[in-house]
Amino acid sequence: MAANPGSGTKKLSGGNGGAAALLLFLLLCCTASMALTPDGEALLELKVAFNATAGQRLGSWRAADPNPCGWEGVSCSFPDLRVQSINLPYMQFGGIISPSIGRLTKLQRLALHQNSLHGPIPAEIRNCTELRAIYLRANYLQGGIPPGIGDLTHLTILDLSSNLLRGAIPATIGSLTHLRFLNLSTNFFSGEIPNVGVLGTFKSSSYVGNLELCGLPIQKGCRGTLGFPAVLPHSDPLSSSGKS
Repeated sequence: MAANPGSGTKKLSGGNGGAAALLLFLLLCCTASMALTPDGEALLELKVAFNATAGQRLGSWRAADPNPCGWEGVSCSFPDLRVQSINLPYMQFGGIISPSIGRLTKLQRLALHQNSLHGPIPAEIRNCTELRAIYLRANYLQGGIPPGIGDLTHLTILDLSSNLLRGAIPATIGSLTHLRFLNLSTNFFSGEIPNVGVLGTFKSSSYVGNLELCGLPIQKGCRGTLGFPAVLPHSDPLSSSGKS
């Protein structure tokens, strides 16, 4: 009996269809597994916000990578591949710090000192609750210190010196019980330094260069409601008036 040529053709095309489906499935799986992690996506948004110079300097920051753990200035934890450290001082960045920083919820160290960053410190930094150290000195950061920085309960180092920051020092910093180093010097902070929690433990060097600050830590009286100098808390009113 002669073989039916049509039946063989159907079997062959059916086999090809199954192989094609399997190949497509494998390609989709590989593409999914090679997609950049959410932390990596957040870092790329930071890179764009830094400025064009950042694009030239951070050549290793590529969207095609599966994770950012081999990128310049980035360290990760293993095996979860979460970003733990950003260490990029002296990079001539001239842009801003993107609010995307708040998506790096496992970040422990942020070092962007000695750049030319401007704009505010993003309020979203409060979401980086694992932060231990923040180094943002010697930039052109503006605005105030976000009150939410008091949510960073693990913070031990906070260096915001030599910027253009202004306004009151948030009392919430006083709740950072692990804080061991504080430098807010050479800014434009004003008002009374809150004498609460750890804020009362730092010496005047933490605040020097803020001409409108007053309070016990710097031994400078604050003006009363009528514009007259007020007596420093816990000071002797007789000695402060020059009487014996």
